[in-house]
Amino acid sequence: MTTPELSRRERKKEDTRRRIFEAAIELFRAKGFEATTVDEITEKADVGRGTFFNYFPKKESVLAWLSEEKLVAAEQNLHELLSAPGTAREKLIELYATAAAVYEQDLDLARYVFGEWLKRGFAPTQDVERRWQKITLDLIQQGRSNGELREDVEPLRAETILSSVYIAAIFQFLFAPAECGLPMTSLRDEITARFSIVFDGLTPRTEVRA
Repeated sequence: MTTPELSRRERKKEDTRRRIFEAAIELFRAKGFEATTVDEITEKADVGRGTFFNYFPKKESVLAWLSEEKLVAAEQNLHELLSAPGTAREKLIELYATAAAVYEQDLDLARYVFGEWLKRGFAPTQDVERRWQKITLDLIQQGRSNGELREDVEPLRAETILSSVYIAAIFQFLFAPAECGLPMTSLRDEITARFSIVFDGLTPRTEVRA
């Protein structure tokens, strides 16, 4: 199969996935997530029931699509990211900041999807959460091995802290930027700033005297 043919097939698959996603979100907004059936989604998207499950294993997976787009790219580039020059700190900040960019593209859509995630415990799906966690833990472990990150902090605890900061930044950006008291004009910049504080700590730096 030639590259153009493969590209056309991939574009068609992506178009179908997006059509299902958009039909589902429209129904979720109109009827509610729980009240919407897969059959209603497939009818609105004009696809077969089997086609739906080829792209989304279950209804909840539709809500994970925004995150999964970034996740797939991150998984494909993980080896390159681990071997690239730069500190683990820089790589972790870039990973989270890039993932957050999707929430700035369509604020109404992002608010709806993120709001549904909140009802389900913050994670789009357990599979997506697990895969994101693995990428983060690999980078944290690299930082520990290189002596960049503290070895007395469990990697899973470090990942939990970073994810908590990430989720809080997205929530405030989408739902309460004014109440935050900060000029959150860019979610990427805000996450970079918050992660920098996490890595630096809040304690004053001790001056070294000669």
